[in-house]
Amino acid sequence: MRKTSLSLKKLYALVKQFVERVSPYQQTTKRGRPRKYSDILIITLWLYQTLNRYSYRETLEKAKQEGFNIPALSDYHYRVKMLDKELLKLLLGECAKFLLHEKEDKIQFYITDATGFTFGEKYNLKWHRGTEIRKVSSHVRLEVVIAVVENGKKIIAGVESGGPYASEIKMLRKVLERIQSLKRVPFIADKGYDAVDILQKLLEKGFEPAIKIKETFRMEIKHPLRKVSKENWEKYGKERYMIEQIFGSIKQKIGSSFNLIREDLARKAALACAILWNFYILVASLLLMFYSMFCRYV
Repeated sequence: MRKTSLSLKKLYALVKQFVERVSPYQQTTKRGRPRKYSDILIITLWLYQTLNRYSYRETLEKAKQEGFNIPALSDYHYRVKMLDKELLKLLLGECAKFLLHEKEDKIQFYITDATGFTFGEKYNLKWHRGTEIRKVSSHVRLEVVIAVVENGKKIIAGVESGGPYASEIKMLRKVLERIQSLKRVPFIADKGYDAVDILQKLLEKGFEPAIKIKETFRMEIKHPLRKVSKENWEKYGKERYMIEQIFGSIKQKIGSSFNLIREDLARKAALACAILWNFYILVASLLLMFYSMFCRYV
């Protein structure tokens, strides 16, 4: 993921395009003084700040240099604090629908997993192992479901954020409520997601469960859905590494920690990372399309 391909003006255009599709947030009216700065501008600034690891003041200074009408520092911080996380999730969902609209027949499988981001700490979470990691409370969890298409592109289809040590299964249940399978494809996950209700939900959505099942020589698999999932895991489980590639790319470019103090802001920053990934895929696809068109006429 290249930061240079996502300028502030490109981010604003993309956010405007997809937020305007989320009609409930455009039609709601609240009591009080009308907002001078739209959610589109605030989300754009927040994405730009997360991408470049800027402070609030640096973000506003960069936006002013680009010609944007910016709010005061206190107003911007307040608007970010009050920004609805559901709007960020819907924004990502609309972008995913756009990316997958013409690729319905090319989707190979879905993969899910969770990752963590630290905040408000000077140390890095990766230095902690075993029981020591349980002492770290200043981190947030991000549950991600990706769709892998034939050309190798990995598109984030749904996300959910949680606090420290949030249940991955509970977060996945929320993500599945917002995802509809476009065709019957495998849904790959590690053995932490082998709950029976998850397997049933995947079948209702049209997926083929390919979740690794916990088993030992003393405890054999008895439930029929778990047996089916085990067979599918043996066929498709080797592809689970692809979601780790996304986590690695995001943390390599943006980082695995946020220079934030509040947990709610760190959760919004984690959601911003997922949105930025889809925006990067979209911009890269458009550039490739224009390059191909240009080569035809040269």
